[in-house]
Amino acid sequence: MGEIVHFVGRDALSARENLELFISHAKANFPFTNIHWESNSWDITTFNIGRAQGKLKKVAHFKSMRDESRSRSIVQVPFESDFLCFAKATFSEVMRRLRLAEFKRHLYALQAIEQALIDSKLRPCITQLTPFVLDKACDLLTARFADSWTTARVLERIVTEVVNPARLTPSLLEWRSPIQYKAPVRNDRIATKESDKAVARLPSLESILALAEIHHTSTNVSDKLTTAFVSLAMYAPSRSAEILSLPVDCLRSADTKDGPIMGIAWAPAKGAGAMTKFAASDEFEAVVKETVRYLIELGAPARTAAAWYAKNPNDIYLPPEREHLRGLPITLLEAAKILGKETAIHSSKAKNYGLIKTGEITHDQSRLEEGLKSGSAPLYEFKSLEKFALGKLPAAFPILDGHTGLKWHEALFMFPENILRPNAEPLLYVPSSLSTNQFNNQLGANPGGVTTFSRNNKVNPDGSTISITTHDFRHLLNTLAQSKHLSESLIAFWSGRKNVKQNEWYDHLPQEAFIEAYLKLGAKQRPLQAEGHLEAKVNSIAIAHGLTREQALKLELGATHRTRYGICRHDHALTPCPKDKDCVSCGEHTFVKGDKRHHDEAEFQFKLHEKAVADAEAADERGEPGASRWLKLHQPKLERWRLVLTMMNDPTIADGTFITLPPPENSQSKAGLAQAVRIVNLDAKEPKKPRAKVDDDVDADEKLLLDMGFF
Repeated sequence: MGEIVHFVGRDALSARENLELFISHAKANFPFTNIHWESNSWDITTFNIGRAQGKLKKVAHFKSMRDESRSRSIVQVPFESDFLCFAKATFSEVMRRLRLAEFKRHLYALQAIEQALIDSKLRPCITQLTPFVLDKACDLLTARFADSWTTARVLERIVTEVVNPARLTPSLLEWRSPIQYKAPVRNDRIATKESDKAVARLPSLESILALAEIHHTSTNVSDKLTTAFVSLAMYAPSRSAEILSLPVDCLRSADTKDGPIMGIAWAPAKGAGAMTKFAASDEFEAVVKETVRYLIELGAPARTAAAWYAKNPNDIYLPPEREHLRGLPITLLEAAKILGKETAIHSSKAKNYGLIKTGEITHDQSRLEEGLKSGSAPLYEFKSLEKFALGKLPAAFPILDGHTGLKWHEALFMFPENILRPNAEPLLYVPSSLSTNQFNNQLGANPGGVTTFSRNNKVNPDGSTISITTHDFRHLLNTLAQSKHLSESLIAFWSGRKNVKQNEWYDHLPQEAFIEAYLKLGAKQRPLQAEGHLEAKVNSIAIAHGLTREQALKLELGATHRTRYGICRHDHALTPCPKDKDCVSCGEHTFVKGDKRHHDEAEFQFKLHEKAVADAEAADERGEPGASRWLKLHQPKLERWRLVLTMMNDPTIADGTFITLPPPENSQSKAGLAQAVRIVNLDAKEPKKPRAKVDDDVDADEKLLLDMGFF
């Protein structure tokens, strides 16, 4: 590639003369092929193939803000003639220099400049541009976009990199965008309007559980394909384009001291180097292996056809058993079989496949559809079907991903045409790539309302429809990583980021909070029920601080973490645990009704204490020393485990309810122990009074400490 020559205007010339030279320079260095300068719509699909571009078309439309066609691929009201050539020259030069993947912002900025000139009662020519006009352009962008900072920055670049160097205005412009950059808002421990917006990026717990169930139970191809995508999205924090550009041979293996582990070869989309992301568990390894196997099998016929087209771009692919039909007139049944359609094409639908009649018929029974009454069938031009099939391939074929050079027949997400359309039969030998929008539609954005969730009768607890996006899974996994306090460098590497600073866009949790699904999975989660001391404490906090019950509950659960016995709410950042391994005697410990692990542990602990207490009682009856002291300490624990088990087995308490016991009468903290020692010392200084005889192995001081719950 030759050196890029930038146009520089001459001070001796007028702004108008420099503008004419700038346009001539752009025409002479036009970077696009098969595009006419005079056209107001430039198809630049093959100029810079993007990530998992597939069938996506890239068209630059030079239309004004007054054009009411909006996002439609037409131009009804182009730029004014005085502005049009400048807009084309600027766009051409910017793309030649930068080869931008996201080019529409430059078109939006040009639209704002032209409209601001018109609104300022000036001739819509770039030579009339002033800082005042640029300020008006910013106002237009602010009214048009929720976040206009990025497009306003493009305005700055047009001024500093095009207008000023080319001397397109009578005097150099010194202008900066007045639109300030807004950093992402972090979440807080208690829900606020800002944090609600951040948490909204996370998929709800209901949606995750629903997708997991659908993945294992549904036989619908659209459901299986969608949940296969979700399985890979939940494997590691990934962008949709990274998943859609995975190759067929994406699985990798590495040897460790504990045996081989599985990974997926990944090509990050934003500058980070190629990497292998390994499975977090044996279970996920099995899920991903099965998912990849399913995707390979589902897309095998389409990949075979794509490989043919990569070598034979001008000839239609024919299955081996149909190769004898090449170049010959064909019946509707033969046309269907060539495309990979099981049933014959109906005569009324022949035009949909571009089929043109030859005017001939055949009586050959082997070429006819079974049960055809007439015993004959019309013949159609082979070339018309070939034109239809080749027309399905995009301009960028055979390249699917410009970042990695991945070809269609090498892609994991390459499937037969119509694979996601429930009302159309798949065309096995017509390869088709899938887009992010198609999966977003399946996950809830479908305007028609038919989604993976609706097909399986899955809704939110309040009855509302479930809707998430492909990018939400990336936010979820990053949030879980942040909640585990992994290093920023490790999270960035795992996520495929080049810059650690990008982590903050995906962190939706307070730094001091540990992972707890109820708190972290969004506003549509199932309401949490509490039973026992926790409910009373939450109500007390809500009344004392003027909070809602939900806010008070989140505040109380802010430092939850899992233990062997259940869930601990003690904040270890404030004080060490005063009841280490004695969770049942703590008022800050919580059990979840319906959690098998919690129930099994409670049952085990109850049986353990029941046997130990029975043995101690027998020893006490035999007069063994220390037995009565042991009973005083462990009998209350047995009763608390009995109470836990009773509540866990209570059918009136709903599954998922948080169960808590009241704190014991005496605190087993260091402060409590110090207070007990002081009481003992004071008691020792007082005159001795006659008192009832106690067990020989327990003196008065020891009994006092036992009564207070120590030892």
